[in-house]
Amino acid sequence: MLRTASKVTINTGNVLNLIDIKKKAGQNVTEELSESIKLTLTEYGTQNGFPLANGTAHAESSGHSDYVVLSTSAASDEAVVNITRPHDDVQNKMAEEERKNLKIGVKIFINEDSTTALTECLENVFTALRTEHIENVILSYNPDLQHRDDARVDSSPKNNFAKASPISLGSNVARISSTEVEADNEADARKCEAILPGIKILWAVLEGYVKDGRVQQLGVADVGGGCLRKLHAWALVKPTIAQINLASCCVVPPSLHAFCRANDVQLLTHADPPDLLSIAAAKTLLDAGIGCNNLDWCARYQVHIKCRGVLALKGYVCKATLRHKGD
Repeated sequence: MLRTASKVTINTGNVLNLIDIKKKAGQNVTEELSESIKLTLTEYGTQNGFPLANGTAHAESSGHSDYVVLSTSAASDEAVVNITRPHDDVQNKMAEEERKNLKIGVKIFINEDSTTALTECLENVFTALRTEHIENVILSYNPDLQHRDDARVDSSPKNNFAKASPISLGSNVARISSTEVEADNEADARKCEAILPGIKILWAVLEGYVKDGRVQQLGVADVGGGCLRKLHAWALVKPTIAQINLASCCVVPPSLHAFCRANDVQLLTHADPPDLLSIAAAKTLLDAGIGCNNLDWCARYQVHIKCRGVLALKGYVCKATLRHKGD
């Protein structure tokens, strides 16, 4: 019974085949994730006899639990309810090409330095895609967001990028003053001091996957130049991808660009807000009548066809801790 369930995992399957998402051209990352979760809950709820109207649930329609969009499987001390879209084409898409012709990229969003949570997240991705290896995994670690003003990002549409892309300094370098460079270094040092210990804990888990041949390349998002250099020097498996959100850094620091070029690290931009987990939970789970203020973790997977560079499928796997009434 869901009254005793405390966790829920949500596998959206291939979101590229969701008509409702296709109709909303120009939506940002948060909107895509929120809409994907909402549609997954709707399909799953309808399939299991718990219909939703406009993304909202009504407890009186079930009689089993406050969380009517979920299944009513038996629970243990910490029951995990798994929700998947009933009509998904992930396996069909994966089977259309030989595995050697596919490139899988995964970005993991996590707010705690929990090795158990990170392992659980990756294993859910492997299960969802039914693959034995992943080409690259990017870690996005954002702890204590409410106390990290430096990491806050303006999530307005004008500051969102459609997809990750290589960074070019262009003519902006000449306009960076020495004062601005020093300020960036100080901010980077403060942020690094707060997040690097946790990143190292999680990175060690990812290195284990590389050692076992299950992951080929590792990357990290939004760590700043100084933190990237420290992580690179410490790590046994060096990061080969670095993502930076230009919504919070209008000009790429020249030192970061130079370090990546010298150490063969691919520097990319992205449009993912640091508080993606809390925003997505508020826009979907809370709106659906499920007590949840924050997703525990979320992984976005993308599968490209190598020879053509075509995005074959894209999806999300997330986990949330449920909060019952009165908690």
